[in-house]
Amino acid sequence: MVLYVPKANFWLFVLNSAMSSLSRIQLTEHVYAAEQARTGTGWSNSGLVASGGGLVVDSLYDVRLTKELATLYAEVFPEQPGTLVNTHHNGDHCWGNQVFAGAEIIAHRGCASRFSDFTPERAEMIRTMADPPESMRSIHEEWADFNFSDVVLTPPTTVIDSNLTLDLDGVRVELLYVGPAHTEGDLVVHVPEEGVVLMGDVLFNKCAPIGWEGSTDNWIAALRLVEELEPQFVVPGHGPVCDLEGLRDARRYFEAVQSHAKASWSAGQSVLDCCSGIDLGPWVTWDEPWRLAANVHRIYRECEGAAWSTPFDASVVMADVEDLRRRLEG
Repeated sequence: MVLYVPKANFWLFVLNSAMSSLSRIQLTEHVYAAEQARTGTGWSNSGLVASGGGLVVDSLYDVRLTKELATLYAEVFPEQPGTLVNTHHNGDHCWGNQVFAGAEIIAHRGCASRFSDFTPERAEMIRTMADPPESMRSIHEEWADFNFSDVVLTPPTTVIDSNLTLDLDGVRVELLYVGPAHTEGDLVVHVPEEGVVLMGDVLFNKCAPIGWEGSTDNWIAALRLVEELEPQFVVPGHGPVCDLEGLRDARRYFEAVQSHAKASWSAGQSVLDCCSGIDLGPWVTWDEPWRLAANVHRIYRECEGAAWSTPFDASVVMADVEDLRRRLEG
């Protein structure tokens, strides 16, 4: 459920942007979320802890959108934030880092080591193709509203290998390493005294998840770990702010898909045949349900004994994702 109802000692303020439907939501005394109305590829969320020198959780996909984000934050925290946490290395969570000039940028080593694996220059080339090949047509269309031409990769300045606790003028902030789940370097940001966890892409809410390097078991374990923290507010990497039920929904999705996919792999079924047999039940209304194919591919690799870091052909995975999309859209 999306928590838009004020409660004791908490108040809510939402400011809509005509350009991107980016909204600022005050969750607690010191914690804000920036939520995007769109949940698809690239439309990610962010957070602000407005205490001490200020801490931002994730920049956005391009410079224009991140400047808009910074303006929203400046209205409630006028100082330039001193700390920026990148929850992982995917561009929609860190390609706007340059906007927070001078900030200490904290990330896990698994994020830092993969920071330039895929560059804004390559993304802009795909985005601006006059006639993209079929294999790139969907991503070409999904990136149409972004502009990567002025993105300058701005990598982490502080690299951590495990958990880290920060003190922002009496507000405790815990950076918890939960990877490799969605990616190798997954961090979640816990503000314990205010009951908030900012999840990065360890949580997709009301939209189907997709992972890259990481493991399904680790992802389920990461969601369970955050459930045990019992936060009141959970800020996903994509989708609306939620509570514990959003975490449980995501975990149950992975558990159901994993159980069915393991049986399908043992029976020798193809990935798409496996997907056709999965009852999506309560998840059928989630955005981009065709990402299911990517999750089944990951589980099949795990069934074959591949390590989480084993390279795989992403084009094969995305071809099945597109095939499933065509089937579901009829």
